[in-house]
Amino acid sequence: MNKSFLWYVVVIFALFVFTMMTLFKFNNTYNMLTKNTQLSAWSLTQMEVETIELDHQIDVYLLDQTASKKPLNLKFDVLWSRYKTFLTSDEMAAVRNQYDSNATVHQAFAILKKHEKAVVEGDRIGIGKLKNDLAQILPKIRNLMIVNFTGQQSIEHRQIIQDTRIQIYCDMAFIFVVLTYLTIRHYKYNTYQQKMAWDDALTELKNRNYLFQLIKRFKKSQTPSTLVLFDINGFKDLNDTFGYPFGDRVLRTVSQALGELCTTPNMYCARVGGDEFAILIVKNQVNTKAMIKELEIELTKVLMTIDPTKKTSLSFGVASSHAMEDAYQYVKRSANLFNNADLALNIAKRQPTLHPSIVFYSQRIELEHRKKRQLTSELAKLIENKRQDELYMCFQPIIARHAPKLGCEALLRWNHPTYGFIDPQYIIQIAEEAGVAKRLGHWIMQQVYLALTQEWAEFSHRIEVSINLSDSLFDEDLPQVLSKIFASKDNYLESIVLEITETMTLDEMERSSAIIRKLEQLNIRMSLDDFGTGWSSLYNLNHLHFTKLKIDKSFVCDINSKQNQEYFVSAIVTLSHQLGIKVVAEGIEQLSQLNKLMELGVDEYQGYYFSKPITKQKFAKFCVQYFDVNSVSEIHHLH
Repeated sequence: MNKSFLWYVVVIFALFVFTMMTLFKFNNTYNMLTKNTQLSAWSLTQMEVETIELDHQIDVYLLDQTASKKPLNLKFDVLWSRYKTFLTSDEMAAVRNQYDSNATVHQAFAILKKHEKAVVEGDRIGIGKLKNDLAQILPKIRNLMIVNFTGQQSIEHRQIIQDTRIQIYCDMAFIFVVLTYLTIRHYKYNTYQQKMAWDDALTELKNRNYLFQLIKRFKKSQTPSTLVLFDINGFKDLNDTFGYPFGDRVLRTVSQALGELCTTPNMYCARVGGDEFAILIVKNQVNTKAMIKELEIELTKVLMTIDPTKKTSLSFGVASSHAMEDAYQYVKRSANLFNNADLALNIAKRQPTLHPSIVFYSQRIELEHRKKRQLTSELAKLIENKRQDELYMCFQPIIARHAPKLGCEALLRWNHPTYGFIDPQYIIQIAEEAGVAKRLGHWIMQQVYLALTQEWAEFSHRIEVSINLSDSLFDEDLPQVLSKIFASKDNYLESIVLEITETMTLDEMERSSAIIRKLEQLNIRMSLDDFGTGWSSLYNLNHLHFTKLKIDKSFVCDINSKQNQEYFVSAIVTLSHQLGIKVVAEGIEQLSQLNKLMELGVDEYQGYYFSKPITKQKFAKFCVQYFDVNSVSEIHHLH
């Protein structure tokens, strides 16, 4: 529980207890004084009334000689009992001690005792004397009543009540002050919490939560709105190069410029991520594309002003809650606005980063996204389904120049019943994004193992199979996985060549070296794929142990027409051979290309000139033909 909230609850509870104690104290004081006043008033009043009634009965008895003494005796006995109770009962103790009441009543009771005999006997002379004595004591008894309400004791009682009332007022004022303070404090705290919940502390723009609330509100009211998400490409490099304070300054500068540019009513700006911002445009009546383009131009100017490297750029993703069919009619989109804009932004970010790009979420993107989700879901199921025939492997032969072995590259194929053949790179992409790339890699290895042990069993130890590794597969578990698959019965580890791209090894050289060393211990060879297309190929060759190097097909296609290509390939071959690395050329489609590559000393050849990727059954037939030829000089006959 929040400490501040707990403290607030404790104080409120303490104030509640304090208030209840104050009211309880006042109630006790008031009840006590009221009780005493009422008791004394009742007893003294009854005493006076009954004394007067006795006096009146005496008058009746004395004036009427025929009157019975019985009523007189009754009144006398009642007053006798009243005086005696007043003087002896515990309940009247507090009253007896006030205003000399005890002495007065004792005097009156003494009068009754003095004339008791005369009353009992009906002696009119003695009763007359009783009347005279009562006449003297009655004013004193009446005075007890008066001083009970107007005397010093009464004044003291009223003063006690007044003091208690003042104390209660002071207590209530204190409680009011404390509650006012707590209310103000709680208000400030809530205001701060609300600011933290809805505002971005760094840029002072609204944050992601606030944006989602706006989108939800406008969606509920079916108000047409457009969401623009944009991202600073290369921002991480700025942070890494110049430090986080500089990165924060860039974000604040862009945010300030954004606030100055978005002054049109019904435009809301927010920071929704590290370097990602949003603009929500509601009931927009202007040209959205033109406005976004203007925003992109102005924000790029600001970015270029503060960026010393001049390598950052902006990418924009735009989505609308309603698609415009004509000038007056909107068609509501069912998908989530933020997700749509984010998808468009991701597409924009995959475009060249040195050129600002703006992608509008469209029906085509929506259909492609649905297709991708469908394929992602189906791919995971196909990997687990042993009876499926949509997903399968093809193998493209790799012809060795000076070896009796035959190589091939394992290539993934997916013949979808709805979409036809799916691009292999696209399959790997969705597998990586869905988190099933490792499972897919294991499935590919299993298919290679089955081919080696079944269709190619006759030639299995004379075949080398190249398997392309995805980023997910190239980890510390790879050696153990390969041993489990290819050395479970017969050992086929020496038949495996793993192809990796240089981009997989660029960032973590020590980790990559450790993995490759473990693979070497299993006699698994490594091949560097697509050599020449990255920035660090020579560095990788110098620091990692490869047995093969595959020249990218872009250097093969023009090898006979562009002399620079020939020089490049020749340099690669010379360098590789000096390092003890074999060179493989892919993309060979013409005899002239093959002749030139053989002339330059390339060791292995792959391409449509020999064969397109074929099924494992057809590759078995290719093996029969290849090993029947069994002569390097007859290599051309394989075409």
